Amino acid sequence: MATDQPRSMFPILKNPTILQIMEEVDVPLTEYELIEPGRCKERVREVFVRLLNICLGLNDPSALTALPSRIVSIQNDLGHPELYDDAFPEAKFFSLLSNQLRICGYGEFGFRDLMAPQAKRFRRQLSAIINFLKYKEDMGHLFAQALEEREELFGALDEVTENHMTLKDHLEEARTINHEKMLEREDAEAECKEMEAEIAQQNKIQSSIRHETSLLKKSANELKDKIANLSIALRELQAEERGLSREVVSSPDRIKLELARVTSELEDVKKHILEKRRERTVVQTKSGHAAAAEEQGREVLIVMEDMETRVSEHEAAVEYLEDVRNALEGATCNLEGRMAQKEGQARRLEEVEQQTSDTASALAGALQTSQNDLDAAKAKLGVVEAVRLDKLARMEESERRIEELRGSIKQKRKDAEREILGSIAKFREFEEGFWAKEHAGLQ
Repeated sequence: MATDQPRSMFPILKNPTILQIMEEVDVPLTEYELIEPGRCKERVREVFVRLLNICLGLNDPSALTALPSRIVSIQNDLGHPELYDDAFPEAKFFSLLSNQLRICGYGEFGFRDLMAPQAKRFRRQLSAIINFLKYKEDMGHLFAQALEEREELFGALDEVTENHMTLKDHLEEARTINHEKMLEREDAEAECKEMEAEIAQQNKIQSSIRHETSLLKKSANELKDKIANLSIALRELQAEERGLSREVVSSPDRIKLELARVTSELEDVKKHILEKRRERTVVQTKSGHAAAAEEQGREVLIVMEDMETRVSEHEAAVEYLEDVRNALEGATCNLEGRMAQKEGQARRLEEVEQQTSDTASALAGALQTSQNDLDAAKAKLGVVEAVRLDKLARMEESERRIEELRGSIKQKRKDAEREILGSIAKFREFEEGFWAKEHAGLQ
């Protein structure tokens, strides 16, 4: 029963077209090598190597057989690793080539296509690779455009990231300056509070000194009044004494009594004078204390002047703090502007990320479509593979029958040859007998 030929996913090119395209891609191939690939296995391998390098974008052909260090270490761990020096590179080349042909839509590639290539299969394989190269050439501008858009997006992302880091550095610098200004302001406020406390204490001391000075001045005035009164009383006593000394009295007893009285009064006056002198000493001492208090008052005034200077300095510091506060407010406004600019750049970054996401989604959609097409192609390839396996089984059965027929024909040929040889031998015997009889008859 005849089986339908599986439909290819790519057009099967004719030999002149294949040779022309091979010449265009700088892959040497002759018509004889295309028609009789089984007689040129090394050239077929070279053609596959050149085409695989073009498909993968490689410039070094040795990269197709170079083994990674992991495989080399595994090979070195095996017994007799030199036995695998050719097997592993050949397996890698076959894996890359078969995978590339599956991508091109040809999934029937096997080792026999390298060891014993056939013209029909070789033409189909070259058609698949040429179709892939043409598709890659047609879609190259889209790939380049996607790469350019990707570079632009990454450039914009780098620029936004750099601006973000710059703004972040400016923000940290502004925060550091703000913190330093706040510390200076706190130190100035603490110093102002200390100065105010010291001024209040000095005011209290000055008020107490003024009160004590007023009391001392009042006591000194009272002492002066008492001294003046005592001086007047002393002068009156002295005048009375002089008046009494001018009077003449007849009674000595009276004079004695008067003298005694005057003497006692004089003693009282002397005592009073001594007391007043002591009070005067006390007053002088208090006056000295008052002078010292006045000196301390002057010192307090000097301190007050110093405090007034400090107050002016404090006011200047307060004005400086106001300037710093204004500068800080300006920096805050600038920072808010930069934050707004940063938010704008963040929105721009989000837009770029959204565009990137949309592009990635579109690419993912295209990839999914390609994957679906690939799955459909794989399904078709599965059907083709099943048909191919069926055909191979039938071909093997036909080959077996042909071999049986060949053996039967060979056996029949041998039997026929034996029969012919026997007939020839009999004919020769008959001929010899005939000629012997003829010879005998002639004699």
